[in-house]
Amino acid sequence: MTYSFPACSATPDIQVIPSWIGQQYVGGGVTAQTLSTATVQGMVSRGTLLLTTGPFAAAGSGVAITIRVIC
Repeated sequence: MTYSFPACSATPDIQVIPSWIGQQYVGGGVTAQTLSTATVQGMVSRGTLLLTTGPFAAAGSGVAITIRVIC
């Protein structure tokens, strides 16, 4: 997911703020950034771990991810 914001004059501090949607944990990290955009990999917790690759899965297109940008 790519987010745009007003351009910063220096490299911004960008973080994904962990949150909950019902019983599901939502988090992630910044994979790339510029002075006015950030690309974020959103992750959500899985309901069951049986036969999965781990406790998290990529967030779908309808999942809200909260980011914090400090210029």
